[in-house]
Amino acid sequence: MQLLPLLAWALLPGCGAVTGPGTVQGFEGGSLSVTCTYPPGQEKQPKFWCTPGVIYTCNEDIVITSESKPEVQRGRFSIRDDRTRRAFTVTVHGLSKGDEGTFRCGVRVRSFRLDESADVNVTVPSARVTPTSRDWGQTAEGGVTLSVTGTRCPSGTRCIHPSSASATPTLSPDAPQGTRGTFRYFPVLAGLQLLALLAMSAAVLWVSLRDR
Repeated sequence: MQLLPLLAWALLPGCGAVTGPGTVQGFEGGSLSVTCTYPPGQEKQPKFWCTPGVIYTCNEDIVITSESKPEVQRGRFSIRDDRTRRAFTVTVHGLSKGDEGTFRCGVRVRSFRLDESADVNVTVPSARVTPTSRDWGQTAEGGVTLSVTGTRCPSGTRCIHPSSASATPTLSPDAPQGTRGTFRYFPVLAGLQLLALLAMSAAVLWVSLRDR
């Protein structure tokens, strides 16, 4: 009577204790590492990173270890099994939009049971441009230009691909030639002219009074 429930448990995917991060994020051109853990007793079993299948756990193994090779490199993908910690890490280099989607990390059981695995959702947004330096200059018309240099960086982590972008917004000049720079001193000049006119008027009046 207990054989049927036991058989059903054995055939269900994901019933083992393999755990993954659930969702991970990397940026185009960078690298991404995913660590999954497994229970005791499976240290020598193959560990894999694959695309999900419908009937079987995996449609295709992208990279997989073996009992004699706990660390394997395959193209842009590598996998390393730390049997002491019972955790294996998959690293993807040169990320692109094609690496986005749902994948599975797991342990190949080699029995009537399905492989024990965990789904991992990978997102690869485009890299952002973050301003890092500003260079000021002046145009021939007296305007001010601002040049911004940026680097592509992942959100809250490390830079992946340095690149530069330029933006040249024109700011209002402090004093365009022949306009506001002249008017700035107009009140002073007007005051001096007024004082000179008053002095001359006083001198003429004094001379007129003295002649009388």
